[in-house]
Amino acid sequence: MVTRCSRKRALLSLGALVLSVVLVAHYSWNVPLSFQGQVKSKTERRRFNAGMIGKNATLREDVELRGKAFASNDKDVSRGRLRGGCRRKSNIVFLKSHKTASSTVQNILMRYGLINNLTFALPKKENFLNWPKFFHKSSVLQEHLHGNQEGLHGNHTSYNILCHHTRFHHDNIRDLMPNDSVYVTIVRNPSDMFESIFTYRRLDKTYHISQPDSFKAFLDSPSDFVEKYGRTEHTQNPLFYDLGYDSNQLTSSQTIRLAIDRIDRIFSVVMVADYFEESLILMKHVLCWSLDDVTFFKVNVRSTKSVRHVTADMAGKIRQWNKADAMLFEHFNRTLWAKLSKLPFNWREEVQLLKERNQRLKDECLKSDDASNAEIRDEKFRVWEPEGVSVRGFLLRDSVRENRTCVNMAKPPKPFTYELQDRERARFRLGTVGLG
Repeated sequence: MVTRCSRKRALLSLGALVLSVVLVAHYSWNVPLSFQGQVKSKTERRRFNAGMIGKNATLREDVELRGKAFASNDKDVSRGRLRGGCRRKSNIVFLKSHKTASSTVQNILMRYGLINNLTFALPKKENFLNWPKFFHKSSVLQEHLHGNQEGLHGNHTSYNILCHHTRFHHDNIRDLMPNDSVYVTIVRNPSDMFESIFTYRRLDKTYHISQPDSFKAFLDSPSDFVEKYGRTEHTQNPLFYDLGYDSNQLTSSQTIRLAIDRIDRIFSVVMVADYFEESLILMKHVLCWSLDDVTFFKVNVRSTKSVRHVTADMAGKIRQWNKADAMLFEHFNRTLWAKLSKLPFNWREEVQLLKERNQRLKDECLKSDDASNAEIRDEKFRVWEPEGVSVRGFLLRDSVRENRTCVNMAKPPKPFTYELQDRERARFRLGTVGLG
């Protein structure tokens, strides 16, 4: 009897040893989905998995960025299923602010939605959702289609992604989008952003400035120009305007701070254009996406000849004139680094991996990233250019014209939007639109 028990114990010990070896092999060589293609060699994989013990590569909810437990990220998942304790987020509201690299973020979101067959809240015409007015669902294409043919479709569309220019109205957006939507936006240093807006919006014409350096002339006495010719949507504090505030609501540091606190409570991710890759790594983990989901080409970028030089004196005047935007930028610049510092992995390595992957895609896909419209034969790659402004376009290599990744990464915002609108109209006619 003793001998039989001893044999059982020996067999159990041997079984446990075999199981341990299998588990070690599994966790040493099965790299998490979001890191596939990033950790190449055997040595790198061992180092990676050693660093992952007790840590995670993704986040469950934004609130967990603020100090709660993180989820595991060591399981392959399909869209909408759990990766450890982390669920890929597909319901997203992106407040697309002006001249903040937001077109590049929009391209990322549109590609993700297209690949995963998600439903966009699309403009019923052009590429604005009621902007410069506040968002209202009547400006959404599908709501318009349902309104015209209410008897044909009893249910309304269930939306996943809102990512086109609009003026933020939280209640109106919540009336349309799912309750679990993740809210994302992006800010930029006011000095660079305001120069870009002044140029794109042709504020020199609005304010009848004929001097050679019209931007400097405006900054020398902006109040005088506004008093004489009135105020446009983006004359002052354009970031706050897109976020739903007027400058007369932001008259003191206290009112500005209250507005910033409200925005901070609503938006889970506020990206900073000046640190774009770092911001994408944060967004990627909040959304529980993979690195491939956030690769990008810089979309809607002006050529160097269309960018005005901003001196230190001009930059100071911009910040003074746009005090609210300056405070907004400073706040979210601080919170970006605070959130990154809480991530339970080496986010700097991921930033470098993202840059390397973007460069690989650029080398594989593009013949040029500084093409003029005259050089671009295919209309779907032609860029929109305001009068007097030159915007850089893309020329694809002949070998990748059928490559969906390359093609969609290179599409400018308007042609991409028009394709999505056509797709949605076709789905509606066929009755296959996402119904609630």
